[in-house]
Amino acid sequence: MKNRLLVTCTFNLCITTLTFAGPGGGGMHGGGFGGDTSHGSDRMMGGRHIGSDYRQNDDLFEDLQERRRAREERGFQRLKQLKWKTGYTIPQHYRSDRYKVNALAFHLPTAENSQQWYKINSDFVLVDANNTIIDVR
Repeated sequence: MKNRLLVTCTFNLCITTLTFAGPGGGGMHGGGFGGDTSHGSDRMMGGRHIGSDYRQNDDLFEDLQERRRAREERGFQRLKQLKWKTGYTIPQHYRSDRYKVNALAFHLPTAENSQQWYKINSDFVLVDANNTIIDVR
């Protein structure tokens, strides 16, 4: 979340800066529309040249987004490979109503009042009120 906020703030700052001090002057150099062009088409920002081609920033943003998507996908793949055993704690990701199942519909033993059956991937997991696995089928 912190990285996403940083990327969003950095992206917004770049867009605002490029809009304010874009081609044609403006910004601290004055000139307004079609003002001071003695700086050429490139400007300096934080030690980096920024010209009329902003695709470099877009490519950087897309690269960060792609790495985030790949990291999330690896996390989901790891969760799919979990081997459930009695005594383990069920991960937070699987505690939602989306994974809860009716024991009778799947011919499972009925759960007590403080227990719940979950279907995770191809496994049925019986969990108690403390999110501890009691049975795996």
